[in-house]
Amino acid sequence: MTTRGRAINLNIRQAGMEDRFRARILPPLMWPGSFGYQARQLLAEHLPVMQGRDDRKSAWRMGRELLALGRHWGCVPFHYFRYGLYQCGLDLAECRTFLPETVLFARLLPQVNRDTVLLDDKVVCKRVLASGGVPQPRLLLSGDASSAFLPDGVRLPLQAAMGALPAHTLMVVKPARYSSGGSGVTLLMPRPDREDFSLCDYAGRWGSWLIEEHASQHEETATLNPSALNTFRVITCLRASGAETLYCMLKLGGSTGHTDNSGAGGLQVRVDIDTGELDRFGYDRRMHQHQCHPVTGRRFAGHTFSAIKGITELAERAAHLFPQTPLIGWDIALTPQGPTVIEGNSGPSLAHIQRTHQMVAPILVSRLKELRNRPLI
Repeated sequence: MTTRGRAINLNIRQAGMEDRFRARILPPLMWPGSFGYQARQLLAEHLPVMQGRDDRKSAWRMGRELLALGRHWGCVPFHYFRYGLYQCGLDLAECRTFLPETVLFARLLPQVNRDTVLLDDKVVCKRVLASGGVPQPRLLLSGDASSAFLPDGVRLPLQAAMGALPAHTLMVVKPARYSSGGSGVTLLMPRPDREDFSLCDYAGRWGSWLIEEHASQHEETATLNPSALNTFRVITCLRASGAETLYCMLKLGGSTGHTDNSGAGGLQVRVDIDTGELDRFGYDRRMHQHQCHPVTGRRFAGHTFSAIKGITELAERAAHLFPQTPLIGWDIALTPQGPTVIEGNSGPSLAHIQRTHQMVAPILVSRLKELRNRPLI
């Protein structure tokens, strides 16, 4: 009896070429833009923070460590300044346990995550999650600059779409494709307070969009900051043995805005995935430590979430619906009805992870190298 090899046809060859382009060719083409972005962040944010610290190493020691880290990772070590590795309390061995963004997003992740449009298109993501019965805010409308669609696919003129929405429901409108950092997320108040909102203008600016019900939050998260929907960022890794939770952090809204993103003044606090207990410190985008929320004054130490197992189990359950995207960052709200998935991210923020968990390179790099070069079919 003979064993046939794996079937190969034109479609598979084309998919293989696209996969190689995405994983091998595209990242170097994106390098100039990534370099420029990181350089601008260095000048605008990270160097001013370093200059304001008294506990930084000598210039000679920093220079030696920068050269050593550049050789170790094979890239410009912008992360040395982003994560405050210039502080006297960190030796070179500890600095090596911090992962540069260039290594994750230009080398490792493109070789691991496929079919990312299933997550990056939020309408598609919601439909995949719905197919698995994953709890999430109810989709009310979606569309683009020319049309709107009800969840069942019925097309509506864009000008008449707002009239199809429930009158007394708090809702959220947000970009549906390739958005990040909370950009464009807008609360739609119950009528008549939403009369000033123009869906045509919004679609003209953001393109594809969706409108969903606003998720109310549980008292356990609202007590820390009631002004925004605070969510848990849960990082899952789908391995051959099943999905596992690598990291979990609570994203808290800051003093302005309705989102929990760090760009809007938000904080991230590490959550123990076994006990649900918050770490003593939260971190803002400039790596400043906070022992309590700047608005409510509630301390993080001692605050525990009883639903942590339900939160991580929901993230792992959702992860199994996206088998070609092994590393996902899930935003999960804790509501009075239980954990609810807000969205998934195919390129989860490394800054969120390293601010709160710090020395993540050994485990994260090991997991991603394990998942590289999987068969396409």
